[in-house]
Amino acid sequence: MNTCIDLHNSVDIQNSLYLGIPILYRAIELLRREPGQLLSIHSDLYQLCLLCQWLEPALTYLETDIIDINRENGKFDVKHLLLSYYYGGMIYACIKQFDRAANFFENVITAPATATSAIAVEAYKKYVLVKLISGTIPTNHLPTYTSRNVQQTIKSLCSTQYTELFNLFNNGTLTQFDEFVNRHRDQYARDRNLGLIKQTRNAFICNSIQQLTKTFLTVSLKDLANRVQLQSTNEAEKYLIDMIENGQIFASINKKDGMVIFHGSPERFDANNMLAKLQDETEKRMQAEKQLKELERQISLSKAYIQRTQQSSPYHDRPKILN
Repeated sequence: MNTCIDLHNSVDIQNSLYLGIPILYRAIELLRREPGQLLSIHSDLYQLCLLCQWLEPALTYLETDIIDINRENGKFDVKHLLLSYYYGGMIYACIKQFDRAANFFENVITAPATATSAIAVEAYKKYVLVKLISGTIPTNHLPTYTSRNVQQTIKSLCSTQYTELFNLFNNGTLTQFDEFVNRHRDQYARDRNLGLIKQTRNAFICNSIQQLTKTFLTVSLKDLANRVQLQSTNEAEKYLIDMIENGQIFASINKKDGMVIFHGSPERFDANNMLAKLQDETEKRMQAEKQLKELERQISLSKAYIQRTQQSSPYHDRPKILN
């Protein structure tokens, strides 16, 4: 395993990153015991794939949920787990699967921790952006099961430049958003998040248009452009067409009089697709239940668990009755 890590470092220095990907891929195939097992070198592979923008080898493993961790020499550094999810989130963001990316970043943030790692802080920054891009504006900035230490660190380090974006999406205008981004542009550049920030701006505009569908049945293109603070009716029309094609809103544009008519969501139900989806979800949950039962069995048989159970027993400290 150390040889694989040394290989990762050497190909990086030699600027021959492409050469390392198939070798690491082959090493993972040889070393892992089952498809869902995580190795420390998974994170090295994901990093090389990102640097080369050759994402397919990484996606082969990212699509499989982790159900086991290979304890190399009897231990496993949690850093590799965090990096695997962090790089995985970046890869999904690259291919615009933002919901999946948010899930990966969330796994980094919510990992049990007594101290906050730099990986978790960087993951939170990207978590905020991909959440907003995906159109999800949570009521809480962090999942409730996030470690208190992580919450406090993120609050002190990220609230100004990132957490405040949630509030802007709920209550701000496009002008306020642009002013906020320009004020913190240097920080976003240092974090290498300018690309995501640009996509967040588009998401802000789409979110503003979606809010109008809750207020109006019809609205003129000119009025819509003014309310969303777009530069022209042509820009407003472009956003509307893209959103209609992507299924984000249901509307029609009457170019003759420049009016936009918002429609309710049409009912579409495909029995075959729904049945296939239900079957797939059922199989996933059955597999997850099987894995949980196996983990429970392993824990119940572990020496540490048995010792702790005995110590917490009300009979542990009672004197033994002599026959």
